[in-house]
Amino acid sequence: MSNPWSIESWRIGAVFIALLVIWGVTDNLILAIILPFIIYLSWLMYQLYCLERWLRSGLKSGEAPDTNGVWGLIIQHIYRQQKRQQKHKKKFKGLLKRFNLVVSAFPDAAIVLNQQKEIEWSNKAAKKLLGVEYIRDRGQHIGNLIRLPEFQHSLQSKKHHNINDVTLELRSPLSPTHIVLRLIPFGQGQYLLTASDISQQINLQRMRETFVANASHELRTPLTVIAGYLEILESTPDVPENLHEPIISALSQANRMGKIIEDLLTLSRLETTTALSKQNGMIVDVSVILANIVSDIQKTVAMDSHTLHLDTEPTLKIRAVESEINSVCLNLIKNAVKHTLAGTTVQIRWFLNETGQACLQVIDNGKGISAEDIPHLTERFYRVNVGRSRQVGGTGLGLAIVKHIMERHQGYLLISSQPGIKTQFTACFPIYRVSKERA
Repeated sequence: MSNPWSIESWRIGAVFIALLVIWGVTDNLILAIILPFIIYLSWLMYQLYCLERWLRSGLKSGEAPDTNGVWGLIIQHIYRQQKRQQKHKKKFKGLLKRFNLVVSAFPDAAIVLNQQKEIEWSNKAAKKLLGVEYIRDRGQHIGNLIRLPEFQHSLQSKKHHNINDVTLELRSPLSPTHIVLRLIPFGQGQYLLTASDISQQINLQRMRETFVANASHELRTPLTVIAGYLEILESTPDVPENLHEPIISALSQANRMGKIIEDLLTLSRLETTTALSKQNGMIVDVSVILANIVSDIQKTVAMDSHTLHLDTEPTLKIRAVESEINSVCLNLIKNAVKHTLAGTTVQIRWFLNETGQACLQVIDNGKGISAEDIPHLTERFYRVNVGRSRQVGGTGLGLAIVKHIMERHQGYLLISSQPGIKTQFTACFPIYRVSKERA
């Protein structure tokens, strides 16, 4: 095949030869210049017309201009690029089809929303869980289809702000199933709404809570009777000497079981109780509660073994449930004393942190807790040192109770430790729980 640029050079050369021939025949330079260039420009315009008509026809192979030189080269490049694009398009179309099949097979509902929260796409599970059908509801505002109050409130509260990852646990609008809705931003102002059926987990949780509550209630009465008989035997002078120690040990274990049952009932109540609203609760003077607890522990559990330092802001009070706040304080301080060796110093602080939250902080200079154990400390019956926990009468439920109480008050519990240096528990309550009656 000839070089396209060589062909084009020959054409330009032909124009100049024509110029010289016409000039020599007519002896008119202007005519000799204008006539060849008009013919050449007309040919160029015709090539542009053929190219534009071909592009307008959709680059059909049968309608490609039949030419050579640079114009033929341009048409070849366009045609090859079109073939490559068609190949890529076919490939991406296949990938998109497979992706749609995969997403459609998901048991979880998935809905793509635009910036105005209008439906752009949804899978089959969205119809089953949320009643959203892609063909019928495309372009509809999601708020018009999911009328659940919690979801509507979430959309309204985020209306004038950038939406972050929002998670809601609620009942399905179509059936008595429980679902978790997540609204996740992605791309250029788009959102992915997912819904998962968690009915099985909810039912298992309820069964577990019911079993624990019922078992605890059923065990409490016979255990009280057993403990009562053991106390009578312990105080009876006619009991043989060799039975005194077994009776005392049995009574101790019965009392420990009684504490476990009480803690399980407390946990069961907390798990089935709704979160405390901002307005509920009474003004609690935490400084007074801490002073009483520290005084009692210093005279009993920590007598001659631990040093307790109390530092509080007397005017700092919160709106909460007093009995639950007392439980948080008692569990955190007792935990620091019971699970550390004699000679340990425990610092208790009640203060307002830099963000305006009311915080209770308990710090001990004991041997610390390993990083692997910290995430599990608030789990039921989890013990770092099983032997010592049983020795000091721990139930393994104290921190689980603290965690649930803090969550019920919309607060949080932070645990950190430096082995060999200190362990720190910080329980913080939100700003709106801080009493405005502070002096």
